[in-house]
Amino acid sequence: MTRSASVLCALVVLGAPSLAGAQALTTCAVGQTVTDREDKTGVIVSGGNNLCQVEYPDGQVYGWIYWNLRPAAAAAKPELPTVGAAPSAPSESHPAAAGPPGNNAPATTILRAIPSAHTLVYRTDERGHVALTAMVNGAPVRFLVDTGASRVTLTAEDARAAGIGRGGLVFNQHSQTANGLAREAPVTLREIRIEQLSIDNVSAAVNENLTVSLLGMSFLKRLKSFEMRDGALTISW
Repeated sequence: MTRSASVLCALVVLGAPSLAGAQALTTCAVGQTVTDREDKTGVIVSGGNNLCQVEYPDGQVYGWIYWNLRPAAAAAKPELPTVGAAPSAPSESHPAAAGPPGNNAPATTILRAIPSAHTLVYRTDERGHVALTAMVNGAPVRFLVDTGASRVTLTAEDARAAGIGRGGLVFNQHSQTANGLAREAPVTLREIRIEQLSIDNVSAAVNENLTVSLLGMSFLKRLKSFEMRDGALTISW
């Protein structure tokens, strides 16, 4: 976990069953045909930072963390004609699904035609970072969104504001921060609320050396989706 981790965003699905038993992807392979959590099929057109950009037959492109995708089922083998049987009528022609865009293709839209009804948008600052205020156990905490952080991490001061006393903390873990190696104490936050969005029982830690709290993946992965595009972070649930 580092404060300098890039705020690149990926997509996850809240409450969906695991794809582990359905041959979930282990990486993004450009050109691979995949099926997403909503059982829609498309082609991976780019990948990076565990985020696969999938293009669908309607031309829309959507981002998924690779473990939310699985290889598309192989097409059924065509039946061999029966000897002596009359030739079958030609089947209706359908347009082929759009393939990966070329290098000169215009930028495509990330959102689907029907976006989530619950969405919040935050602009980046001049450094490309997103900072927002959330309620932690009912107390306001200023966070820096950090997808490189595996979990939500609070400063000691923010932890106290959220009702987490130092006397009950066990600093038995360590992490590397911009200020050097620091001790961390694992905790579970009763609630993190951002405007209308509320998520309960969030895995987190209290770090002795942080100067700003980090909104990491233990919160972000429980959203329906989150993405960074055109200088804005969009979160949906």
